[in-house]
Amino acid sequence: MPNSRIYRSARPALATGAPRTGQPLRVLAIGSLLTVLSAALLVTGGVWWSTTRADQAAKDRQFQTVSYALTTSAEKISYDQESVAYWDEAVINTRNAFDEKWVDVNLGVWMYDYFKHDRVAVLDANDNVLYAMADGKQTTVGDRAPNAAVASLAAQLRQRIATGALDNYEAGKTRIPRVDDVGFVDGRPAAISVMVLVPHSNAVVQARGTECLIASVRFLDSSFLTDLANAHFLDSVRFSGSGDIAPDEQSYPLTTKGGEVLGSFVWTPKLAGARILSEVLPVLAAGLVVISLAIAFLIRQLRQTYTELVTSEAHATHLALHDTLTGLPNRAFLNERLDDALNDVRQGRGQLALVFLDLDRFKQVNDSLGHAAGDALICELAGHLTATLKAGNVLARMGGDEFAIVMRDIKGRVEVEALCRDIVAVVSRPFDVLGGQAMVGISIGVAIAPTAGLDRSELARKADIALYQAKRSGGQHFEFFTEDMSHTVQQRRDLEIDLRRALETGNELEVVFQPICAARDLELSGVEALLRWTHPRIGAVSPYTFIGLAEDCGVIDQLGDLVLRRACAVAGAWAVDTVSVNVSAIQLRQNDFAERVLALLDETGMPPTSLDIEITESTLIGGSEASGRNLKALRAAGVKISLDDFGTGYSSLSYLMKLEVDRIKIDRSFVRHLGESAQSESIVQAIVTMAHAVGVTVTAEGVETREQQDFLVDIGCNHLQGYLLSPPLSALRMVEFIAGNGVPCAASSSDTAAA
Repeated sequence: MPNSRIYRSARPALATGAPRTGQPLRVLAIGSLLTVLSAALLVTGGVWWSTTRADQAAKDRQFQTVSYALTTSAEKISYDQESVAYWDEAVINTRNAFDEKWVDVNLGVWMYDYFKHDRVAVLDANDNVLYAMADGKQTTVGDRAPNAAVASLAAQLRQRIATGALDNYEAGKTRIPRVDDVGFVDGRPAAISVMVLVPHSNAVVQARGTECLIASVRFLDSSFLTDLANAHFLDSVRFSGSGDIAPDEQSYPLTTKGGEVLGSFVWTPKLAGARILSEVLPVLAAGLVVISLAIAFLIRQLRQTYTELVTSEAHATHLALHDTLTGLPNRAFLNERLDDALNDVRQGRGQLALVFLDLDRFKQVNDSLGHAAGDALICELAGHLTATLKAGNVLARMGGDEFAIVMRDIKGRVEVEALCRDIVAVVSRPFDVLGGQAMVGISIGVAIAPTAGLDRSELARKADIALYQAKRSGGQHFEFFTEDMSHTVQQRRDLEIDLRRALETGNELEVVFQPICAARDLELSGVEALLRWTHPRIGAVSPYTFIGLAEDCGVIDQLGDLVLRRACAVAGAWAVDTVSVNVSAIQLRQNDFAERVLALLDETGMPPTSLDIEITESTLIGGSEASGRNLKALRAAGVKISLDDFGTGYSSLSYLMKLEVDRIKIDRSFVRHLGESAQSESIVQAIVTMAHAVGVTVTAEGVETREQQDFLVDIGCNHLQGYLLSPPLSALRMVEFIAGNGVPCAASSSDTAAA
């Protein structure tokens, strides 16, 4: 670009040098010569200046690159170690009964083959070497004393453990305790990390002070320098301990955390910026083409795989007393055994526990991997549950992802709690299903007889109430029935009655509007309609509570129509491009939904092109034929379709291609961690890139900080929504907001904070 500016400025100078009247040739020649010389000097000086600046920028950039590479390489060793340090088997095979062969395969050779760690040592509680690996091969321990640099870091880590580092880790406040630094090992510069081995479950307990340590070394010469040169296009990279640096070389000091300089990394910087750019651009273009083709192939494969999984779903039928999929007893069989067990309890022969189990997030497995994968997961889970039960207990599949257990002759609540903890632990581990992995959880409800009653139906009702309470607590949890839980269920019933009353009167329900702004200039581009319920007795009720309640009790259609009608009637006259309204999956499944929406638009006078229907990924994935027909009819009329909470589902890419959506909204769970998590930043950038690749605009919701805003603008996000720009406003305050919106949204956020 600098060169193009110079050439553009030189052309007018040549033009003005030509005589416009009959001037002598000498004057013309001198003028032309001066012009040419001036242009040559200008171009030469500009090129020299640009080259000098480019060379300096290249040096600075390469210096920062080496600094970053060294820092991340040193830090990466610790992250590599976490793959084996957080492991029950690692603690058992090093501390309880040292298994040299197991340690060699899993803690030594694994770290060399997979992470390129050149040296690995396992230290006992006294920091003596139990095991050592060098270059992928086990070595003799020798005098059992570790390298001096390793010993120093091990001592520091022991001191941290003594001052509470493991306590903080076990309380969830920190990562696994570790100490890392650079130093010399075998006379070679190296990055060193020492980490404590900790169990990943409560099944393994180790007393404080008995922990073993794993020490890893990655040499910062040889293969590391080769990787550094290849990864960052550096020439002639070497390590110099003496500081001998040629005039045309550049260096970066290798410094310990204590400030001691161990030497320097030296390389020959590439300074021919324009030449390098001309060489790299074709490679980058080719790379982009390859990536684009790969992405297109991946999308096609995802669509094909999902179709195959859905079409291959098996429709299981139930036999008289056993489940055909798992071979477990079914509901009828369980009821017979439960009646028999209750008869024993009535006659004073012991206690029994009725345990209800329900999988968490199982629908996501069906939606993402297909029903065949879900069936495989159910079968594997049935095997795990069967293995946890003792003789005499009955496990049954009640249907779908629901199971029940009858525990006979229990010794007390402690025995049931132990079983529940074992089940939660088993189900929390990943399931390998059909070549993929699925993560689910489980909620458990328990009712004990005779305490909770002796009638089968009553006992089942109370176990179900306890299960509901476990679900409400977030899942992955178990609850025992108490009488207070019945009160909670009654409260929910009362809230349902109040919601129906609020729908009839309409006085307690209010539609508010949150501005949506263009990312580049923060000009108001649209609003999202949001429903608020102010209960006359308990105050504001969370939308999470009453929307779910409305879906459960069958009034979500009425609630959705109320929001849509008020939003169109009020916001249709505002100077905004779109009015967004959330629509539930239940609404979309109504055969006449599209017809009702278009009639309402005609009634309120709002053009269809101004309405934006927001749906979730689960609505698309689990949608019926009626849902698809409604979406197509609305799009044909000009209504826009947005995909809300994008990134939290499983089949986003295939559905972006299959179903035409106009916009996606990045879920706030990713936006919240921008500036804090490199992973969130990568995910958000990938979402924006992929959406733009298929012609879909992107809105980020939950924008609350300037740092989040700047990042989203930089990566090309189209629209922003969140409290940084404005909170949700009443219709009156929204009119005031629009009237004063001659300036960008963010400028008026302070004015709306009180709304």
